[in-house]
Amino acid sequence: MLNKLKSNWKAWLTVAMINIPLSISLAVASWATPIQWIITWIWAWIIASLFASSHYNVFWVAWALSSILLWFVMLHPENWVLLLPLIAIFAWFFILLVYIFKLTKYITLIPSTALHWFLISVWVTIALWQLSWALWLNDPALKIEQHHEIAMNIYELFKHIWSINISSFVTFWLGLSFLMFCKKYFPKFPAVIILTIVWIIIWILVSKWMIPNMLLLVTKFPSLSFSLVDFSFFTNIKIESLSNLIDIFKSLFNISLVVAIIAIIETIISARIAEKITKVKFNKDREVLGLALSNIWTWLVWWLPNTAVFVRTALNINSWANHRTSAFLIALFTLLISALLFNWAFKFLPFPIISAILMNIAIWLIDIGLLKKLYNIEKQAFIITIITTFFSVFWEPTYWILIWTSITLIIYIKKITNSDAYVTIFREWWYREKISLSKYIHCQHNNDLVLTKFSLWLNYLNIETNISLIEKLSHNQSLIISLAHMWNIDIDWIEAIDEMIDVLKNNNINVYISWIEDIETSFIKKLHNYKYLDENQKIYTTSAEIIEKLT
Repeated sequence: MLNKLKSNWKAWLTVAMINIPLSISLAVASWATPIQWIITWIWAWIIASLFASSHYNVFWVAWALSSILLWFVMLHPENWVLLLPLIAIFAWFFILLVYIFKLTKYITLIPSTALHWFLISVWVTIALWQLSWALWLNDPALKIEQHHEIAMNIYELFKHIWSINISSFVTFWLGLSFLMFCKKYFPKFPAVIILTIVWIIIWILVSKWMIPNMLLLVTKFPSLSFSLVDFSFFTNIKIESLSNLIDIFKSLFNISLVVAIIAIIETIISARIAEKITKVKFNKDREVLGLALSNIWTWLVWWLPNTAVFVRTALNINSWANHRTSAFLIALFTLLISALLFNWAFKFLPFPIISAILMNIAIWLIDIGLLKKLYNIEKQAFIITIITTFFSVFWEPTYWILIWTSITLIIYIKKITNSDAYVTIFREWWYREKISLSKYIHCQHNNDLVLTKFSLWLNYLNIETNISLIEKLSHNQSLIISLAHMWNIDIDWIEAIDEMIDVLKNNNINVYISWIEDIETSFIKKLHNYKYLDENQKIYTTSAEIIEKLT
């Protein structure tokens, strides 16, 4: 155990130091309190390091969740700090159901296109939200109205453009330039840590006579103090009426469902990235269990929902972590730093610097290369990505996430539905070629012997396409329906095969069925055409027997 501690100290020191300013910055982006983010991070890592399967996965209030939390806050400004933890308990319930009913593999089947546009929309949203803070237009003294629609906030920005604070903008631009320069030319340099420490020291030492007045973290959170738990919701939460309670419950339900889905997907993706880099296997179901337990615990101490984060996981691995002890130590070290320094040091972090940190993250994570790849390879996916990003940024995102993910899945299912079987053609007693059934319909000849194989399984999704094609076969052909590659046949296909046989008989096409012992004989006997097939010797164990007989 001592050797594990010694070999992982670089990882926990590096990750802990960089994540404190990032937690503060992203808390601002989501309108949660910095303490909510930091303590959620500490508790989530401790629980996940004990129960999750991956040795490297880093659990946190993921950046992808910050946009969703922001929208929820804007919808319920009167209870914005107090209601956020409830998302964790709702999300925990959904995640636990996924674990209990072994649904993880179905959640992770959501196409990557849906994830790409969602992540892009998250970072576009965060980047646009930073403009007001960077330009000092969020100063309470200006009394500029804050909207939950980003489009309206951009309008307010232009409307009050003459109120921009030049000192704030210069500070923001210097911080952003420094971070982008380091990211490009010195990627291993801890630029975020250095920038945070330097500005805190500058502000504490010389702010009174050398630096113009500027919004600080303590300006927005005047009563902020470090605490591992917070149960103030028992006395402070405001419910105005029964209808207000119902509205809150609906919002919690909808947003928590999206949070749960995103949390599961991000956790599995992050664990896969760690597995690919380190070659250390993980258990998908156990990882979801660790996610569920970390969310129930963070709710019990009244903090935020969390998930694994692949960027932090990669940082953990690149910082020489080789065991789950690194995550546990990172949490403890973060707890120590926060307890000692938060109340008197991190409170003095200027908002323009926080905005610079977030803007830098957003710029680097909006993957332009991915958009180019989508455009060149799959233009349909590119169009979906652009449209859904636009709607998710400028309107409430949770419904769009579900709507456009569903549309993406429908497009994918449509591709499956339109897929047809491959056929092997024998012409004049010789093998001719192997092509798709749809192509063969346009080049078929009388007296061809056609071997049709339905791959994997036959179901309601591809019944219509295959039946319509088989009905177009010419007269006087012989058709072998091979079930050799099947692993499941449902009731829809039992009826469909009967329908095909009826059509083929009416078209004077000789139909044969070949099958293997893995498919129960009871299936064949359920066909109403079974007697016809059996009496006319149309059922064989293998296709080779039929081909030998007919050729």
